[in-house]
Amino acid sequence: MRVALWTPAPVAAWAPALVAELGRELEIVLVSTEAGAPAAADLDLYHVMGSPAHGFVYRALLRRPGIVLLGEWGLHALVHAETAGRGEPLVYRREARRAHGDTGDFVARQVLAGLGGALTALVAMNQRVLDQSLALVTLTEELRARAAPLLAGRSVLLLPLDQLAAPAAARALLGLVRETARGAEAQRALLAVRAAQERSPLGSALAELRWSARALGLAELPAGAESAVASLFGSRP
Repeated sequence: MRVALWTPAPVAAWAPALVAELGRELEIVLVSTEAGAPAAADLDLYHVMGSPAHGFVYRALLRRPGIVLLGEWGLHALVHAETAGRGEPLVYRREARRAHGDTGDFVARQVLAGLGGALTALVAMNQRVLDQSLALVTLTEELRARAAPLLAGRSVLLLPLDQLAAPAAARALLGLVRETARGAEAQRALLAVRAAQERSPLGSALAELRWSARALGLAELPAGAESAVASLFGSRP
């Protein structure tokens, strides 16, 4: 199996050791720049943190879902750099509202007006990354506890940073890679359908409900909610 590991930190203490261990069982391609993107791998492992240096990793994840190695909860700086920072303030506002509803929209408007300041701490802006995750690896227990309820039906693996280079961590990650690969194509297809739906009027209405559900700690809308909303639009969810 060919696995691409996307990270802007290829010489970090954990990366070479992890690649070496995984390389015993898998073909590992290390991608440290956008220009180094390989031919399609069977599965992608994305190292995501809030720094804009992870922008090429973020863009690759949006194109093709994979396993996310999440280093921190707050991704506002990354998402801002990839939207407003690239001349797309409306996309930034849409992402903020998608993730955080009215609060996100308010904070985004303040940021765009140069008045964001400490308000950015209110918006983690990680929902898109979580949505694109076929499975999740977290570096702390706090991240695992916060993310797991939002990833219904998907695996969440805790691998502390100080253990990431250890053979045991590589074995745990190898198990996750093999488990995820079995259903990867079906899960990618499902996410593609949802992305297409999100661009429709029905999708916009459901997005408004989803952020409200997340605010209540729900990973998904209650059973029957999508069908009920779809009936108002004369369509099926």
